[in-house]
Amino acid sequence: MNSFSVADGTVKKITSTPGILVVNFTDWKEQDWTITFENLIAFQSLGAEGEEISEIIESKKILIENINTEDIDDTTKSYSFISAWSSTPVLVIVAKGYETKKHNQSLTKVIYP
Repeated sequence: MNSFSVADGTVKKITSTPGILVVNFTDWKEQDWTITFENLIAFQSLGAEGEEISEIIESKKILIENINTEDIDDTTKSYSFISAWSSTPVLVIVAKGYETKKHNQSLTKVIYP
């Protein structure tokens, strides 16, 4: 997620529908972003809304337990939103890709298999 800086940003809202998770995020410059995870397999939020984030870690290791392994392939990744205060994950997303969009601007990055 190099298209924008997440350090000192805040998760504003999380919305899920089957196969899609949308994270509304405000960066340290008070600019609003939408991160859309498609081909969503699972997510876990531990009080993420309103939390300040220090970084987002992208990993091939799946970090949520009890996921149906038939849903996972080589393109599936975990995305962990790390709290700026506790240095622990407050939001973990397992998906095959994402796109970021700055509000009122065009698409900035897409990753899909």
